[in-house]
Amino acid sequence: MKSIEANAVGTFGTIGRNTYYGPGIANVDLGLAKDFRANERFVTTFRFEMFNAFNRMNLGNQTTAQNNANFMRITSASDPRILQLALRLVF
Repeated sequence: MKSIEANAVGTFGTIGRNTYYGPGIANVDLGLAKDFRANERFVTTFRFEMFNAFNRMNLGNQTTAQNNANFMRITSASDPRILQLALRLVF
């Protein structure tokens, strides 16, 4: 069995380009807004926003450094679902 060795300085190695792909990303953001008018001068806006609305796990890319103990392992993920409320007064 052949062991994995680092490339010589100034060389790139023999593996092809785009040989490894990351797990991909699917993200849906949603937002709702409603304006409430007290009179002609005051407008209140209520907003509700969802980031990553379906709460899909989006994994990070693999660790590609050969001298790392986590070589070709995924060790990170992006944010889970985030909900946000906002209230805005315009006068």
